[in-house]
Amino acid sequence: MLNSIADDPLYIDQVYGRLLESISLGELKPGERVRQSALADRLGVSRQPISHALQLLKHQGLVRDAGRQGVEVAPIDADRVLHLYEARVPLEACAASLAATRVREGVADARDVAALSTALADGRRQAREGAPLAVLARADSVFHAALYRLSGNPVIEQMMSGQWPHLMRSMLAVLDDRATRTRAWEEHAQITAFVLAGDARAAAGIVTRHLQRAGRDLHAQLRGATVESRP
Repeated sequence: MLNSIADDPLYIDQVYGRLLESISLGELKPGERVRQSALADRLGVSRQPISHALQLLKHQGLVRDAGRQGVEVAPIDADRVLHLYEARVPLEACAASLAATRVREGVADARDVAALSTALADGRRQAREGAPLAVLARADSVFHAALYRLSGNPVIEQMMSGQWPHLMRSMLAVLDDRATRTRAWEEHAQITAFVLAGDARAAAGIVTRHLQRAGRDLHAQLRGATVESRP
């Protein structure tokens, strides 16, 4: 994933994008030290864009200072994840309600409707086939992004885009449980059914229950993993 970008223009956003993806999908793991010189060699860039990119990631809470060690990937904070899910509930319930209303009123873009159905089908297939955890985490983000777009409110997608790296890397800790994967995609299927039926109230209700349940389960599993990892 962290292949050389020496042939591309050396923009900070390219380096940032590569590092963001690597952290989100677990290639760079919580607690792992990030050495600027090593990254510069792997990406084929100078240390300057690496330094700028790490500052951006630090502002997002994805990396942190590690004293003389330099910088390390930030640990996953179970309480922050729970707070994030709590904040998602009203925002995504609104997205589902808006999406269902647009479908019912016939103003939803057909491509956005198709994208939601495709994201559901792809995610269910990948979960059924036991795809790698990074693929499953990405599929979850694609599904919810499709719901945001179908809502017709771009602010929702903009507000959530910066949070998905935190969500994806926390999901990696629990997606190896088949029951968790199955339950999540069953709930995604229910969300999709209500949205495409134009039932705004039911769509908002199932999104609320889905996120509240997922947030509680994820928080409990992350807290348990933290306790188990202590000496």
